[in-house]
Amino acid sequence: MNKADIPARWQWFNEARFGMFIHWGPYAVYGRGEQALNREQIDHREYADMACKWNPQHYDARVWADVAKQAGMKYAVLTAKHHDGFCMFD
Repeated sequence: MNKADIPARWQWFNEARFGMFIHWGPYAVYGRGEQALNREQIDHREYADMACKWNPQHYDARVWADVAKQAGMKYAVLTAKHHDGFCMFD
């Protein structure tokens, strides 16, 4: 795809060049990536129970954003729903 084929509303992405996609959810408890549920064949009921109890105590989005900005990142995307089906929204 050449630049002429990219819609104007998406041009910023190519120009920004450096950013961060944040894949974060209850699977972080396992510390082995966002696909632990399927790759390790974890029992779905056990995983759902763990996910319902997941309550990160020291999460500070402002710190993450500040670090990204200091590194020169121009955007950040928080994955709101991932492979495990857990939603970061109601």
